[in-house]
Amino acid sequence: MNKIYSILIVTFALLFMGSCSEDKEQITTWPEPAWAVASPEMLPNSFTAVVAIPENLNVYASDDDKVAAFINDECRGVGNLVEDENTGKRVYFLTIRANDTESGSITFQYFNAQLSYLYQASHSVDFEPDGTYGSYDSPVVLDLQNL
Repeated sequence: MNKIYSILIVTFALLFMGSCSEDKEQITTWPEPAWAVASPEMLPNSFTAVVAIPENLNVYASDDDKVAAFINDECRGVGNLVEDENTGKRVYFLTIRANDTESGSITFQYFNAQLSYLYQASHSVDFEPDGTYGSYDSPVVLDLQNL
């Protein structure tokens, strides 16, 4: 019986000491971005993207979260959240704009309002006039990294 108590005491001590350790990674918090497309009327070409955030971030998701698309660090589209009340499915629809001479890569950023964290997708996609990336039934889940 003393062995069982000794094992329990050691186990609880190890758990307690492990939970008191300091986190070594500091994550920067960000103010809410004011993403907007400057002069969309000057950008005649469009590309549609339907994206979702990873499941591990959906726990912290809120209606105040934002997704935006960028070409050469310039905002070219801001996502509109669509949520299915029956299934809880959350996707962002983006119309990404570019001019006639552009063929740059699109990068995505996600702002989580509850955590005040800003993420960037680790992959990009090439802009194609009238192109699409994902769909409501099969949105592209962004592989996000903290900025």
